[in-house]
Amino acid sequence: GNVGFTCEATANSVMGTATVSFSVKPQQPTITATGMPITASGGTGTLTCATASAGSPTFKWFQGSTEVSGQSGAELIRTFGSNPSGEYTCKAILNTVESDASTATTVATHVAISPASPTGADAATVTMTCSADATTATYVWKKGSTAISGATTAEYAYTVAIADADASGNVGFTCEATANSVMGTATVSFSVKPQQPTITATGMPITASGGTGTLTCATASAGSPTFKWL
Repeated sequence: GNVGFTCEATANSVMGTATVSFSVKPQQPTITATGMPITASGGTGTLTCATASAGSPTFKWFQGSTEVSGQSGAELIRTFGSNPSGEYTCKAILNTVESDASTATTVATHVAISPASPTGADAATVTMTCSADATTATYVWKKGSTAISGATTAEYAYTVAIADADASGNVGFTCEATANSVMGTATVSFSVKPQQPTITATGMPITASGGTGTLTCATASAGSPTFKWL
């Protein structure tokens, strides 16, 4: 990977020489990403490293500052469950000389919340679970756009409050999961139901012509509910 140069300088009819060995690096490569982030079990994504320099280079891959072992080809294939998120760089190698590292390509952390369509009755406690496609991750739960104090694990137990719901009866939750210094997010819309109502009967059964009886439906949830009778 070297080019030899010699400078000959002549002074007073006497020549002297100096030589250098110029190390030639491949051009800085670029990375393209396909199918990233990987969003489903069994899925794969591909990172491709390419340099404009002629020849048949080999490559080095890095996830963060750690070299990805056993990978010397232009393509780096990652699979769901293989801790694929992070910042990736690559280097091209020609004639044992390494290029400068590519600009980093970020692969986001894939995040999912289960259940995907949570629902619960006012005052009940419902647990939601955030999962990140990573070996280890840190978590932050938000209600709307506000971080929930102390909600920093994969599971969050929500005590349902009808007062939290919007006009459509929903509460938005977001889980932010960070793995390999890269964050991903998932959101769900939590459907809040009023507490199960009870019925009380007055004047039942009706025993005389012209008599009346009353059924009263009541829920412990706050607000001014309307009712359906079946």
